[in-house]
Parts: sequence; C-alpha cells; structure tokens
Amino acid sequence: MTNPKKSSNKMPLSDLEKSFTSAKESGLSTEIVAAIIPLVDAYQQVRKFDPAVRCLKDVLPVIREKGEAGQEAVILTALGTAFWEMAQLQKALDQFSLARDLFKQSGDKMGERAILAMVGITFWRKCDWQRALEILADVFADGLVVDDRFMSVRGALERGIATLQNRVRMGRELVDPLKTLQPLFSGCALYRVLGNHEQFELCLNESVALAESLNKTDILDAAKELKLLGAGPASQGR
Repeated sequence: MTNPKKSSNKMPLSDLEKSFTSAKESGLSTEIVAAIIPLVDAYQQVRKFDPAVRCLKDVLPVIREKGEAGQEAVILTALGTAFWEMAQLQKALDQFSLARDLFKQSGDKMGERAILAMVGITFWRKCDWQRALEILADVFADGLVVDDRFMSVRGALERGIATLQNRVRMGRELVDPLKTLQPLFSGCALYRVLGNHEQFELCLNESVALAESLNKTDILDAAKELKLLGAGPASQGR
C-alpha cells in the first residue's frame, strides 16, 4: 500500500476527541468522517479497540440517514479494520462486504481496492492462501494508493507487520524454524500490499528456504504464486 502524501497522526488523543465532538455537533458528514478516522486510528494505536468500535457504531446510523454511500463505506471500512485488529475476522469480513458494495455504488475505485486488500490479507491471515491470492491479484495488478480516509487501514497493516516481526524474532530466539516460518510467511503479503518490495523479497526468500527445510509444500506452492503476482507492479517501476 503506497501513499505519496502519507501523513501521520501526531495530534494528542484528547485533541482528536475534541475535534470529533465538534464535528458531530456540526452535523456535516464530511466533517464527521474527517474527524473520526484519525481518532479511531489513534485509539487502535494504543489498543483501545472498544472506544474505536463504539465511536464508529454511534456515527454509522447518522451517516447512513444522510444517504451518502461513499461516507458510509468509509465508516464501514474503518469498523471492519477495528474488528480485524481485534482478530474478529468474520465480523471484519462482514463490514468489508457492505463497504465494497457501497464503494461500487459510489464509483470509488480507491475504496474498492482498499477493501480488496483487507479482504485478501484477511484470508491470507486465515491461511486460505489460494483464495487470498485470487483477491490480491487484482490489488497487485492495479497497484494501491490510499488517502487519509483509509488512515486506520494503513495503520492496522503497519501494526500487523510490527506484531509479526516480534513473532519472527521470538521464533529465531527459540531456534524454532516452524515458529519462525509462520509469522514470516504471513508478513510477505502485508509487505507487498504496503508496497515494500525490498522487504517482500527478503521475507519471501527466507520463507521459501524455511519451508523447503520443513517440507511445507502448501507454503511453497503459495509462495510460488505470490512471487509471480508480486513481481508485476514492481517490474513496472511502481
């Protein structure tokens, strides 16, 4: 996932909460969405998932009543992403499905690709690699650029990478190839979606070497397909 104007949320949480309160009082859906996305991302950064979910659920009917499909889709995407970070994957997929339908309705191609990325990564996380690859093929083919409406999506994936890196480190410290391989291979798809081609290649090559030593043919088969798919945009200079 690449963003040429990637911004980081540096406002204190209390200021973000005040901004969100003001936006709700304004009643303007654009202001509400612009305020809630950095707030829920900040909540999720410090693992305050319940407040993030509660905020999103509270504003969802307000946005829905206004009949603005695109804004509703952004809220649903953020809600699915919060569930994703909570490891409530089916709830996440349910929200992503609703969001994708609305993005299609509003003609938001960026939103559709963001959803495809999250759904693909979700199936990858569930070790349903074939299904994940079928979905991610579309993401890799077109490339993925997101704006700040998807700040929490980008943040969740980056935090996911950090978590997997810690698990890889633990596996290496235990000198346990299998415990190293599992999070290492999980990270491959995240690196590719985030547009980190160098880490993608390093991660994939090490995963293949470990999988060969452990005779994990399912991972080897998935790695072969992932390498073919992942080479596309990189070879075009993306």
